[in-house]
Formats: sequence, C-alpha cells, structure tokens
Amino acid sequence: MRRGAKVVVSWGSALALILCLVPSALISQGSAKGNLIGFIFEKDGSTPVAGAVVVVKNVSTGAVTEGKVSDDLGVFRFSGLDAGLYALGVRSDKGNYNSQDFFGVTPEKTAKISIALKPYDPAAASAAEAVIKDQREKGEAFIGKVLRYLPETKEAEVLVEIGLIQDEDRIHVKGVVTDFYQDLRTLKAYGAKAGRVLSGHPAVFKASSPCEPGDFVYIVCKRGVPPFFLAPLGVAAIVAGAVPLSATYEEDISQYRIK
Repeated sequence: MRRGAKVVVSWGSALALILCLVPSALISQGSAKGNLIGFIFEKDGSTPVAGAVVVVKNVSTGAVTEGKVSDDLGVFRFSGLDAGLYALGVRSDKGNYNSQDFFGVTPEKTAKISIALKPYDPAAASAAEAVIKDQREKGEAFIGKVLRYLPETKEAEVLVEIGLIQDEDRIHVKGVVTDFYQDLRTLKAYGAKAGRVLSGHPAVFKASSPCEPGDFVYIVCKRGVPPFFLAPLGVAAIVAGAVPLSATYEEDISQYRIK
C-alpha cells in the first residue's frame, strides 16, 4: 500500500488470544467458503467512495486477498473467502486506511459491513508515519520517556518526543528495572481527556505497573492486536458488522513481532 508496507506477523500466539475473545465458529470452518459485501464512505458516513481497493487478511491462515475497485455507489464484493476472522485495509486516491477492528466470515453466508474513511489531520499523519516506520523495522517504536510517576494515583506522565500516542494503543514501558506492556486507557493531556497526544507535549495515563523517570516508552500496536497494514494516512472505521477486539487482557505480547 502506498506510503505503507505489507507486513508478515507471527500469528501463532496472537491467534490463541483471539480464540479466547471471539466465537470459535468464526475461526475454523474447514474448507467452507463465505462472501463479503460492503460499502465505502467518506468520513461523513454517507458519501460513497468509488475506485477504492479493499484488501483483507485472514488472521488464522495469513492469506491476503485484494478485491476489485469499489463502484460509483462505494460497493465492494468478495466471493469465496475462507471462513474466519479478517483484518482489513483500504487503498484509495484519497489516501490509505487501516482498520483497527476485525470482521467475521461464516460458511455459506454473506458478511455485510460499512466503512467510513477517516483521514488523519496533517500533523497526526506526519507523526504517525514516524511511529509506523520504526514499528515496521523494529517491531515497536520509541515515542518518549517517563517524566514522573505518581504512586498515589498510579499515573505516569510521559513526554512524547517522536510521533504520537493514542488512546487504546498498546505500549511497552522499559527501564533499568521496569519492563511491562499495557493497553492505554483514559489518556490525558494538560488535565483533560485526550484521544491522542502529539510530539512535544506531555501525556498522562494510569500505569498498570510502577515506573520511574527516564524509562523509555514504545508503541507496540493498536488496540492490543498486531497491525495489519501500516498505512498512516487514516483509519478505515468499520461502522457495521465488525467483531471488535477491545476486551481487556493482561497477556504479555512481547513475542508478537513484525518481520
């Protein structure tokens, strides 16, 4: 995908986690096939996007399938997909987009989803590109350092030095004695709740373990699952038919590495 790259993820351990979060019927259905039909809209959720290409990846087999371009009504179709869970990306002349949720395909049925393309603003797109480059090359991306940790509230304040940090990112905090992973919840900036914090600004979040000033903070992945398409230009928000993987879990995902 333009300004991104296809990645190969070690899904063995990740799939075991997914099995705990979603119905097993969506994961394994032998050789049974299903179909997908969907609509692609601009960020308003109603203006069709023509000429976009949807690419899907079966998270259990790793098979990647690219569809034909969406028509004037924004409609796209896939036939004969293996049953299972899929990640999704969209390539269009308006930019590239990466879904942060999964959808399911079941045997002899047609899954139906709608997608709204939500571009990042220029500052966030540039910041995301910096993070994604390191994430692709190293498996995780350095974004800043811990300024202080408040034991009474269990909050950590981090100066974002590179890129951006977003609510629901999975992060890795590492120092001389510190080493833990967590999904971000209730991210704050300057005392107010924030969806994301760009470089040059402090971010505050409740840490799952104690940390120390000077500890490094890395972005591992989005919403606690390994990324599919590393496309920094926006988010393909599945607004209907998705199987969200947003459950809280504590499993250490240090073994999940992008190759």
